[in-house]
Amino acid sequence: AYLPKKPRTGTTIRINGVKGSQDRYAMYVHCQTSLVETFKSIYPDVFSFEGNRALLFHIGDRIPEPPLKHCIAMALTYHARANA
Repeated sequence: AYLPKKPRTGTTIRINGVKGSQDRYAMYVHCQTSLVETFKSIYPDVFSFEGNRALLFHIGDRIPEPPLKHCIAMALTYHARANA
């Protein structure tokens, strides 16, 4: 798991395999945030999504680095941005 540097500034990110799949993995965020909805609205054709919890990837696929970095930054600053 990856945590924000300061407490209460963002949400935890976890990277793990997708249950029941041998060739997919995901970046998970807390399901009670609006992050995945935000990711969907900004990057509808860049990522695949799982509910309100994850960005999905296939092993061997090229990772879209700039959009992924943006999503990670949004997750790690989620609460700070909400309180700004």
